[in-house]
Amino acid sequence: MITNQQLRDAYLSPQMAFYFERKLAPLPTEDVRVRIEEALKFLGMAADCNGDIPVSNEIDEVWHLWILETAEYDLLCSRLPHGVFLHHSSNDYALYTDPGAKERKTARDAGVAILASYVLNYGPFAIDRVKYWPFAARMMELMGWPLAQLNDWLAATRIAEVLS
Repeated sequence: MITNQQLRDAYLSPQMAFYFERKLAPLPTEDVRVRIEEALKFLGMAADCNGDIPVSNEIDEVWHLWILETAEYDLLCSRLPHGVFLHHSSNDYALYTDPGAKERKTARDAGVAILASYVLNYGPFAIDRVKYWPFAARMMELMGWPLAQLNDWLAATRIAEVLS
């Protein structure tokens, strides 16, 4: 599993940490750090995500801010596990050719696969982080599960996928 510290060490330069602190002020430093880490987790899996992005607006904002620093963003993409430039396009832009773009959602099985990959690669969701993954939070709500049960189910789901 990849720890939050390993993510920061591998992908977050001191300059970008400073930049995010300024751009996301007046958020506390800890909140900024958590959002950056969750954005890095998403970006590490993004090449495998189809459909709507599976993260909250707060994490999408971090992605947008990173994109604005084009050289840093290009370097980040080249260093991520897939090593490909991750393009970003808004649903408003997509509406020109796809009138249903704003209604497009990630399929349930794909959403579960993303969340299961999170648990496999980064460990269980923490209570202060699950809110940044709306599908995970919604599953807990719909199923009436505490966080530990969601994490156990996702880990079992991922193991079953790998073995099949």
